[in-house]
Amino acid sequence: MISLWVINGSSFLAIKVAIDTIPPLLSAGLRFSIAGAILFTIYFLQVNRRRLWEHHDLDHSQKIPEVGQNIRAQVKVPREKITLQQWKDSLILGVTLFLGGQGLLTWGAQYLSSGMTGLLNSTIPLWVAIIGYLLYRWFKKDTLGNKMNKGTMLGLVAGFGGLMLLVGPSIGSGDLDPIGTVALIISSISWAIGSIYSTRAQLPVSILASAGMIMITGGLMLTGVSFIFGEYRDLDLTQISIQSIVAQIYLIGIITVVGFTDFYWLLRVTSASLANTFAYVSPVIAVLLGVVVLHENITLITVIAMVIILAGVALMVTKKKAPSKSKQIESS
Repeated sequence: MISLWVINGSSFLAIKVAIDTIPPLLSAGLRFSIAGAILFTIYFLQVNRRRLWEHHDLDHSQKIPEVGQNIRAQVKVPREKITLQQWKDSLILGVTLFLGGQGLLTWGAQYLSSGMTGLLNSTIPLWVAIIGYLLYRWFKKDTLGNKMNKGTMLGLVAGFGGLMLLVGPSIGSGDLDPIGTVALIISSISWAIGSIYSTRAQLPVSILASAGMIMITGGLMLTGVSFIFGEYRDLDLTQISIQSIVAQIYLIGIITVVGFTDFYWLLRVTSASLANTFAYVSPVIAVLLGVVVLHENITLITVIAMVIILAGVALMVTKKKAPSKSKQIESS
């Protein structure tokens, strides 16, 4: 999880540099389309490698039965058949996570600083908790939502309070662009919806296949929207800077292929609220990168706000230990 915090924290600076000379929606579309193709290629190469081993096993199992059985036990993995329902769910996640989530984030980043983009993005856990709680109240099922315990509520209050400490001065001075701010808020809500839906989506067991499918669908939609809005008219290949190209490569290889795969794995093994705690810590990393890379000033209020945000994350991710059996017997 720490690696996800660090990777995502550097994404806002990389996005800002990339869209300096590359249209934002096109940048996001190419990023996810290429990253999805890379993951899908790795997945199919792994499948073909397993088939070669199984074929080798069939050829030599009669000559060396014990070795053949051992090989078969180690490499025999159920082959997944990608269904139409899985593509439908990947389409929904492509819309919520990438078209609405990352697409609006990248588009809105052109109106905001990288640090402020990261700070507004940190409202994701808040929306995950609120939407999850509303689903629980509406359907009365834990499988469709989550209760909000005291730790979660305190964590959300602390995290949101720290966010306000960071954003407040900018609101008062009028530095926040309203278009970019609204885009980032909608982006956070869309990402939260996708995160919750992903826990019930029917997708391949393989993380590579699942993440690749979502990225490809989301990336193609972003690229299509980019052309609909006519971003290609402002694209001048000769004007694309080396810095933007390096940032785009970093976004594809590290942020998306590694970072999103890590995030999607967390969604499977933990809750949507826990996986999205990166949105509280990553802005802190974004601020620190601004100080180191862009030589931005850091104030005492910023330091206090970062401490409060980290405390909020600790409250959200820390769960109460279940009472031991001996204590349960003693109480009974």
